[in-house]
Amino acid sequence: MKVTERLRKDADYIWREIFNHPFVIELFEGSLPEEKFKYYIIQDYNYLITTYRCFSLIASKAEYEIARKSLEYAYIDATLEIDNYNKLLKNLGLEINDVTSIEPSPTNMAYMNFLISICSLKPSIEGLTALLPCFWSYMEIADVNNWRLEKNRNKLYIEWINVYRSKEYRNMISDLRNLVDRYGSSYNYNRLRKIFIVGSKYEYMFWDMAYKMEEWPV
Repeated sequence: MKVTERLRKDADYIWREIFNHPFVIELFEGSLPEEKFKYYIIQDYNYLITTYRCFSLIASKAEYEIARKSLEYAYIDATLEIDNYNKLLKNLGLEINDVTSIEPSPTNMAYMNFLISICSLKPSIEGLTALLPCFWSYMEIADVNNWRLEKNRNKLYIEWINVYRSKEYRNMISDLRNLVDRYGSSYNYNRLRKIFIVGSKYEYMFWDMAYKMEEWPV
């Protein structure tokens, strides 16, 4: 069994909770209140900035293949993904200042700090493993909940979901998994497992945070 297959199997109990989270279900059915989706988009925009910084950090210390791929992912995040989000913000009646002026939530800040610390202080394989649950789980969320789109009449939600159903996105996940499989095969599996599990838990917490529209207590 490949490294990513083992990681996915070990984290399955968390991912099943993600697939059935109310935010995810209501999003795919089209019944999610727009204010919750706006909150999610604002928080996710801040998170996206962190992911391209993380890929850049990994590239700065990795060997050629990982560095090249990491820079490709960083470029995608910093250009295509940001452009898509800017269009989405406009459709939601939001401006970029509405996003950048809002402080990340406690959960989001903790998740981003976890990623930055791993990607800056640990070997590149650990950084890739920390980022993998986010990218990979979005694809599986779309696969598992695809049937719910039959009753979805919200074009904005469908357009957002379709990004994670695309061939381009699937190819990216395949590339990322291949890197982890190749360079993780000779690495301490228990260490990678711990990182992947924590990343998966943060993914669940991110959805939960968005559904509850988490705020700082004071």
